[in-house]
Amino acid sequence: MQPDLNQLPELEPVQAFWRGTVTALVVVLPVGILNQLLVDSADSGSADDKGFSPWVVLLWALIMLGGAAGGWAVRRLSPRAHLAWAAGAAATAYGIVQAIGVIRRLFSGDPISWIAYPFLALLMATCGVLGAMYAGRMTRRYGDGTDERT
Repeated sequence: MQPDLNQLPELEPVQAFWRGTVTALVVVLPVGILNQLLVDSADSGSADDKGFSPWVVLLWALIMLGGAAGGWAVRRLSPRAHLAWAAGAAATAYGIVQAIGVIRRLFSGDPISWIAYPFLALLMATCGVLGAMYAGRMTRRYGDGTDERT
């Protein structure tokens, strides 16, 4: 059974980039805030409670899934867009969320790990590329939603 794909209007790559960024932010921003609250609550606990939480792994997986969703949206909305647009959308969403986090850390006096940000942005961009590759494969396998039966 094939999924029922609706035909979407084809957008320019720049338009798809921004919509992909917003798509990623819809997932990444709330999950990132929840992850930060969870990490802050674990840091403020007693010495016995500072163990590793499986919730952090689940939330990181959801953040990466949000990046993949952003890349998927770029490729689905603009099939001719290069994978770099999808990577850029996911990395831009990550940059927006981390900019908010850096501002918060500057005001609260928490330490900032500057070296980690570029590497995590590349990881998020990779997730965006994987999402775009999945969207391209899905489009090739099931079509773009045009009704070929009529």
